[in-house]
Amino acid sequence: MSTSYDLETVIDAIAAMPDVTLDIAGSGPKEAALRARAAGCPRIRFHGFLGDAEVRALLAKCDVGLVPMFPDSCVGVPYKLADYAAAGLKVVECLGGETAALINRHGAGTHYEAGNVESLREAIEAVSDLGAGNPNAFATEFDAARIMGGYVEWACGLL
Repeated sequence: MSTSYDLETVIDAIAAMPDVTLDIAGSGPKEAALRARAAGCPRIRFHGFLGDAEVRALLAKCDVGLVPMFPDSCVGVPYKLADYAAAGLKVVECLGGETAALINRHGAGTHYEAGNVESLREAIEAVSDLGAGNPNAFATEFDAARIMGGYVEWACGLL
C-alpha cells in the first residue's frame, strides 16, 4: 500500500459497486488513509500480511485479480500477476506495457486508466463478460522450467 498503487481509485470504484467485494492483502504507508477511505463499506476487507498458503487460499475464493499499479511505478510485470495466473484469475490492470501485452495475448483480462474510477468500474464489468480464455496458457508465461533457459541465455549474452 505504497504510492506505486492506485488503491484510492480501487476503493472508490468498489464502494460504488454493490455486488463487488475487495480483499486487500499487505500493508504499507498508505494503509491508515486507505482504511479510513474504505470505512463504512464492509465489502472492502483488509487482511494485512499473509503467508503463501493464506494468499493461495484467498485467491482461490476470488474471481478477478487487480494490478492497480501506476504506469510510472517502473514495474513491468509485477509478481502478483504470476500469482493471479496460477490461481486462474482474470486480471484488471492499469500498468499497460508488458503486463497488458501478456493479458491481451491470452485473453486473460482487461486494462483501465489509472486514477479513473469510471474506467475501473467499466473494466471490472467487462472482465466478467470475458470467456474462459486459456488460464493454463497464461500461467505458462510464469513457468520457471519453461523460461529459465531463455533467461540464462540472455544473461550470459550480457557478459
